[in-house]
Amino acid sequence: MKTFEIQYISRYYDEKNYNSETIKAKTEEDVLKKFAKLFGIKNFKQLFEPMYMWEDGQWMSSFKYINEVEEIVCEHCNGSGKIQINKKKNGSK
Repeated sequence: MKTFEIQYISRYYDEKNYNSETIKAKTEEDVLKKFAKLFGIKNFKQLFEPMYMWEDGQWMSSFKYINEVEEIVCEHCNGSGKIQINKKKNGSK
């Protein structure tokens, strides 16, 4: 199993929040399917449409990106927690 982080943007009038979900799955497609199910999105492929937004309570949300991340033991909490590290290399965005 791999760990992925999906970031999405939620808007409510003038407010804008950056949110993320961390999900484990075998493939990126499986993660997107789980994410879509979590938010009641019928077809996960809609996430890639530039203007697609879904209702999240009173907020309207849109997909931003997905990245594979690596979980490591947090040094600051003496191993009682985990943090995710982006697996992109060479500073790519």
